[in-house]
Amino acid sequence: MEEDTSMAKFKIEQNIILSIFDALPMAIYLMDENKKLLWANNTLREFVDKSCFGHFEKKECFRLIFKRDIPCIGCPADRAFINDTIEFSEIRNDSEENPKVFLITTIPLKLSGKKTNRNEKKKFMVEMIQDITFQKKAEDELRRLNDFNKAIIDNAPVAIFTIDKTGKFMSVNPALAILSGLGAEAEEKLLKFNWLNNKYTINCGLAEYIKKGLEGEPFELQDFPFTNYRGDKGQYIHFRGVPLRGNDGNIECLLCIIEDNTEKVKAKIQSIQDAKMSVIGRLMTGVAHELNNPLATIVANSELAFELFKEFKKGSISSEDLEDLESSLDVIQQQAFRCKNIIKDMIDLTKKEGFEAVKIDISQCLNEILDQINFKKLKIVLIKDISQNLPLVKGDLNAMKQCLSNIIQNAIDAVEERDNGIIIIRSYALEDSVIVEVEDNGVGIHESLIDRIFEPFFSTKETGKGVGLGLTLCYEFLHRMGGKIDVKSSLGKGSIFRISLPALEEYNQALIKTFT
Repeated sequence: MEEDTSMAKFKIEQNIILSIFDALPMAIYLMDENKKLLWANNTLREFVDKSCFGHFEKKECFRLIFKRDIPCIGCPADRAFINDTIEFSEIRNDSEENPKVFLITTIPLKLSGKKTNRNEKKKFMVEMIQDITFQKKAEDELRRLNDFNKAIIDNAPVAIFTIDKTGKFMSVNPALAILSGLGAEAEEKLLKFNWLNNKYTINCGLAEYIKKGLEGEPFELQDFPFTNYRGDKGQYIHFRGVPLRGNDGNIECLLCIIEDNTEKVKAKIQSIQDAKMSVIGRLMTGVAHELNNPLATIVANSELAFELFKEFKKGSISSEDLEDLESSLDVIQQQAFRCKNIIKDMIDLTKKEGFEAVKIDISQCLNEILDQINFKKLKIVLIKDISQNLPLVKGDLNAMKQCLSNIIQNAIDAVEERDNGIIIIRSYALEDSVIVEVEDNGVGIHESLIDRIFEPFFSTKETGKGVGLGLTLCYEFLHRMGGKIDVKSSLGKGSIFRISLPALEEYNQALIKTFT
């Protein structure tokens, strides 16, 4: 009775174990040393013809599963028999329509059974087959993607590399080898090299940006003056630092992209230098031209005055000659003052010191300037649209008055020969700026000349009515005050000069409080 109970219990346990094997998502079978199957779980059905599954006993695994007449190349069972160890191998089937890859795991067993001699027992093996086709495809795709990405990085014309959280190089590409000047030794010398501890990286200020990047703050440096590992200067780079985060959100490394901009920067510097020299050339030409006329007049009148003075010393000078002498001296004085004013305007144009920033009420400033001009006597209609209680601006008061006076005087000059000359002065607030517009219906400016009106010594007025520095000074002074000036004009229809100045921050804060 007890024996029957034990047998029943054994069968139950055996059925449970077999059920577990059948439930596993891999084919499991037992085979002898000749690779003939002795037992298999139900999952093997997925790997063999259903018609063959019921008659698998004593059939070799390579015939039943892989439809081959000879054992598979790289069969792990051969190694397992010889080494008596668990062996693994990947085997591909020969199907062109549905190629698959299988992972074969072979486990050698020593079971009680028929002995071939006193010391040796018959060997058996448990083999497991997993279909890893999907995983292999994913691996192959990932490998191709990695190879593709590596090819892009290796062939990129810019240096691409990564540094870890301590500042050490993790990877470099060939472009970095060229940029660094290390050539073929770049990878050997740079990998594991700590860039943050390099004194040249610290001295040029790059180390601070890298530290911020490793803390999670991306950065981009345009035309950065770089000092290389040898301490050589004169190199300019475009540097981008991108922090790379892991799945947990923590910074793992910093991706660095460097482009050598040295040639571009040098070309830009040369272009700026050429532009400066061009301006200086035009400036010198303008100065020479503007000073030449009054100096020629001074020379001519001084010669005449000298001759008249010699007659005066002889006591034979007439009253008419005295008048001519007085006239010549008067002309000399006028032209000398004209030369002085030209030089003064030149000094004002380049002078940086003495520019005092104070709070300015534009409305009050405009009214003071307009009160000093007799528009009725000039036979010009003035239309004022000046808003009161405008926000204050900040700048030099004398420079501001000079700018506004210059622009208003230009408008007067533009309409003085017209019978119905009109000048409109507007001032108003626009967002965080104060706007001043001076409009006239005068002669206007040809569109081809508008871009040149702020150049030194360029003028559309007749000779003697200006040296061409008024608008240049306006542009310079307004630029220093954070403002700007532009013009719209049509030949024969008039012009509009528009000044924009930033309102004081305290006004902006008050405005925000009003609306909140």
